Amino acid sequence: MTLAIPAYLAIIGFLGWSAWRGGQTEKVMFIVNLGFLWLSAIWLFGYPALILPAVAAAGSFLLFLVVMTSSDLRIPVAVTEPYDTREDDYDLR
Repeated sequence: MTLAIPAYLAIIGFLGWSAWRGGQTEKVMFIVNLGFLWLSAIWLFGYPALILPAVAAAGSFLLFLVVMTSSDLRIPVAVTEPYDTREDDYDLR
């Protein structure tokens, strides 16, 4: 089983290179092959291969919601006029 992991990594690397350099069909087949690799991981490892991507997706969606709504948490800063440094405004005596 430990020898299968580098084989999968080599397959994913080759498929990614082929999809990057290839046409539209190879890009679609790359997505299909990633789906089949995920299904084979579910077949090999069982429930953890199914639940871990779901937990990661839920966490990333929660982070997305926090980032989208956190603009209300910032303290508003009043905009002040720039300080005028012209000499005619000062009495330098």
